[in-house]
Amino acid sequence: MSKHISYLSAVSPFFVRASGCFCFVLVLLFSCHGGASEHSYEADVLLAAEDGDSQAQYALALLYEYGTDTIERDPEQSVIWLEKAAKAGVAGACLYLGLKYEYGNRVKKDIHKAACWYACAAHKDWPAAQFFLATLYEKGKGVPQSLLKALAWFSLAAEYDYPEAENESSRLRSLLGIEDMADLRKLRKDLLRTGGSPCK
Repeated sequence: MSKHISYLSAVSPFFVRASGCFCFVLVLLFSCHGGASEHSYEADVLLAAEDGDSQAQYALALLYEYGTDTIERDPEQSVIWLEKAAKAGVAGACLYLGLKYEYGNRVKKDIHKAACWYACAAHKDWPAAQFFLATLYEKGKGVPQSLLKALAWFSLAAEYDYPEAENESSRLRSLLGIEDMADLRKLRKDLLRTGGSPCK
């Protein structure tokens, strides 16, 4: 089992591991085919993904994104499986799609879609997505500009010690002159309560 966890750790980008959401590895190892299997890990993931398991679809997308000894790197296939997993609400896939759309990586660059997919993951408590979404709100890219919403998302990411989130949160608090945190806490609750649906 540790071999598989190390392997997924190697192919997963840093922001996925840093977000604290690594549970999909355990879900795959224990629920897809019940632990030990005569198939390779990649074969098990492929079977589960084709069977509609959204966490397996996300894992398969990562395997296609980076390639393995038995799966040739295929970023186009990665996007296909990411979209399946993201539409099922898998937060990591939503975050990854947001990055792809923001930078036009194997998809047509679309900052509005990027913001939407970031929001999908941000509402599910993924700090990397919260940080990226906050940046878009501050700049008014893909979403209406709102320094208050930017601050709310930065501060949520800061609670997970996401790099630079606390600095950005402090900077915006100072800029907006916010000392009473009650309104900010209410806004954060409202933000987390609404949204998080997969994008269309």
